[in-house]
Amino acid sequence: MAKLTYGPDDIAELDVMGYLRRNEGKFFRSGTYDAVELAGMIATEALILGAENIRIQSDGDWLTVTADRDWLKPFERDAFQAILPFPEAGTNSMLAEILAVAFSAGVTTGTSGTSEVVKGEVDFPGRPVDQNTARAVSFMRRRSS
Repeated sequence: MAKLTYGPDDIAELDVMGYLRRNEGKFFRSGTYDAVELAGMIATEALILGAENIRIQSDGDWLTVTADRDWLKPFERDAFQAILPFPEAGTNSMLAEILAVAFSAGVTTGTSGTSEVVKGEVDFPGRPVDQNTARAVSFMRRRSS
């Protein structure tokens, strides 16, 4: 039997956003993007990672999750660009912020010192990050096209 060998040219990069969109039913109970469910997932992450005061706010087209602890500090921008393991929530768990990027029309994040548009050509929703908020993640209820 011939031995198969593989080199760097044989490795294909995973299209993360394509994978998430093709498998949408695996991430949402209803089988399709649900912004309210996603806000709950993100709030649960913050709670598991040590935040004590977490809020979900609705402002028109936007949902915002805020917390008194920056639950994304260890992950920074990677939380919005890659499927990251979240073992604190159980086997096969992942951080949910990437789902906002895959399915929502707009995503922003901020800390007490920064603000950033992650996806879309949007401004932050009306609520600024205040002194009691260490991290805010906002995303649009509207699905990306």
